[in-house]
Formats: sequence, structure tokens, C-alpha cells
Amino acid sequence: MGTVTLKKMSDILENANREMSEVITKQLTEYSRIFDAAGNKLRALGEEGENVSVFARTAANAMLTVQSIADKSPSHIAEMVMIGSIRGVISCLRQIRLNGNADSDAVNLAYRLLCAEQSNIDELKRYL
Repeated sequence: MGTVTLKKMSDILENANREMSEVITKQLTEYSRIFDAAGNKLRALGEEGENVSVFARTAANAMLTVQSIADKSPSHIAEMVMIGSIRGVISCLRQIRLNGNADSDAVNLAYRLLCAEQSNIDELKRYL
């Protein structure tokens, strides 16, 4: 879901704040790398990943559009992205705990995502 929302944020920021747009693009690149690594691991196991539903993508984009209409300030955008990253941290931690016996590559990938989420939060603090 992070790639969906960050693409939307990048579009919103394109003309508003170039520096912050670059930060978002960097985050999107890291999410894409993690997503690709997860896809490669799944394919190696003969499995397929689940795509984000059209409904979920549409709902996320609509919510971001509505929330950014009233306030496109870097502070507000940072807050929205940070909230998403905090949800990602919670989800990662929960999945790591629930799947303690998972393949070590999968667990390492989850920790990589967890670190990326925390890094995103730390990087966006300067915009608050």
C-alpha cells in the first residue's frame, strides 16, 4: 500500500515542494526494491503475492486527495506520510511476532521494511 500512497503524494508534491518530493521519491524507490525482493522470494517458492485491490487503491487515493485539498503544506503532507509509515511499523511488528517461525529470508525482508518505515518517519520529522 505504501507504493500506492507515495505515488499519489509525489503527484501532489510535484509542483508544491521539490525537496520534499525528492524525499518521497526516495522512499518510493526503497519500497519498490523491497516489493521486488518479496516478489522474487515468492516466485522462488512457487507462490504469488496479493495485489492491493482496486477498491483499496481508489479509496486511498481519494482520501489523500481530499486531505491535501485543504492543506498541501509540507507539514501536513509529512504528517500524512508519517501516519502511513507508523501503520506500516505496527503491521510489520505484528507480522514478525505472529510468524516467528517463518523463513529467515522472509523475516529479514520484514525487518528491512521495518527499518525503511522507521527511516521514513525520521526523515520526515524535519518537515513538521
